[in-house]
Amino acid sequence: MRSYECAVIYKPGLGDDVIKAGTSKYAAVIEANGGENTKLETWGKRRLAYEIDDHVEGVYFFMRFRAPNAVLDELGRQMKIDEEIIRHMICVDELATGDEAKIEAALLTPSERQEREEY
Repeated sequence: MRSYECAVIYKPGLGDDVIKAGTSKYAAVIEANGGENTKLETWGKRRLAYEIDDHVEGVYFFMRFRAPNAVLDELGRQMKIDEEIIRHMICVDELATGDEAKIEAALLTPSERQEREEY
């Protein structure tokens, strides 16, 4: 399995409960399809570089996970149809070594942004 990063920008007017429910839903999708979550990080509400769908701010989340390629298709499909998400991007985590600790989706809580660690 390869290691991936997923950046998600939620609409700014959503409550914390809606955002946490959405994030845990995607973590469960990763696990249900044979992947492993390794990290969830929040940057909070930030100003966008340019306006997207009449939004000038968004709530940023970053997920790191290991998964087979089939998970990317399902995760991307579900994020495209989610109306709370403004943008998302999934890419390969080139700095990951593959031995990061697995986090269960039920216990997954977002941590505050920290400087990126070298694996």
